[in-house]
Amino acid sequence: MGGGGSKEEDPDPSNNVELELVNQQIDELFAFKILLLGAGESGKSTIVKQLKLIHKKKITPKELKAVGTSLHQNVVDCMKALILACKNFGYELPDEAKHTEEIINNHIESERLTEEEGQALMELWQTEAIQNTYKRRNEFWLLDSFSYYIKNLDRFCQDDFVPTDEDSVMARIRTTGIVVTQLEQKIAKEHEDEPDQLVFQVVDVGGQRNERKKWMHCFDDVRAILFCVNLAGYDQVLFEDSSKNRMHESLELFQKVCNNKLFESTPIFLFLNKKDLFESMVKEHDMAATFEEYDGGMELGPALNYIQDQYKSRLPQGKEMAIQVVSASWKRDIRCAFEEVKKALYDMNRKTLIGKVQKLRKEYKSIEASQHKKNGGSGCC
Repeated sequence: MGGGGSKEEDPDPSNNVELELVNQQIDELFAFKILLLGAGESGKSTIVKQLKLIHKKKITPKELKAVGTSLHQNVVDCMKALILACKNFGYELPDEAKHTEEIINNHIESERLTEEEGQALMELWQTEAIQNTYKRRNEFWLLDSFSYYIKNLDRFCQDDFVPTDEDSVMARIRTTGIVVTQLEQKIAKEHEDEPDQLVFQVVDVGGQRNERKKWMHCFDDVRAILFCVNLAGYDQVLFEDSSKNRMHESLELFQKVCNNKLFESTPIFLFLNKKDLFESMVKEHDMAATFEEYDGGMELGPALNYIQDQYKSRLPQGKEMAIQVVSASWKRDIRCAFEEVKKALYDMNRKTLIGKVQKLRKEYKSIEASQHKKNGGSGCC
């Protein structure tokens, strides 16, 4: 997107620096920084993983190895949670489960489970006490993807196991710090001052409470906020505080974010995630247990509308937002939803950006002319 200047060597290096700075400013206009926010386990990192797959960014062997190890640790963490809840509920585990409990408690995070250990965990999972505990999973913390892990446990524990793309998406790797993913999107140019492609920088930060203090470092130059919500959270508790409902926490966090003065003019996109879990959960657990004023019964439509209204009501007066209902584990959902985000974001900025490019191009030509005159150049013919 450069302004185009002389190829001849310039005796004053600062001249080229000035021109490069203008070119850099033009390029930066079409880089959209999107801040991905939400409470812990709302699906932010899963969305990022899907976006990388959609934009053809391959998973490296190192990342695949980390995914494999994480899947094993995910299983162990969930089984630990089930055993602890089982004891708290007063259910009695069979004597043979003690050996399996030792396997779980002694598991080293950096190692994978053997086939024998996987079989022992599967046998524990099938006991009556653990099955009864699982039925009450809304009363304690458990990863939403546990059913996927247990279904695929035998495969995970095979010696030659290599994670698939789906395994990578389903693996829970808790985000610590700040992760920036850069995505390129080619566009059909309708104006000479448009670029060939747009750049979207998706910034993912940890959602757990102890990670949120790092969010402030990401607030500069944000073009949009993508706030992610775990729909199933209306009947779940936090990982870091089992006394706190996940959706109550999410609503409080959303209100703080969207009423922050730094984001007064920043567009907000709301992704209501885990719709697949929500659809089955809402038929079994009345939302009135979490929201006393809810009177829509155990029906999907009224329940979903109620949650949307809860988030809308926390927006500053006059501010609007786009809402997408998705399942981050489904690639097509994220592809369609993020296409809408990209299109809306560019459409609302396009006219202003083209105007800024035209202004910068004039500045570029002015600098060129000034340098030419300074260097003693003369006009041609």
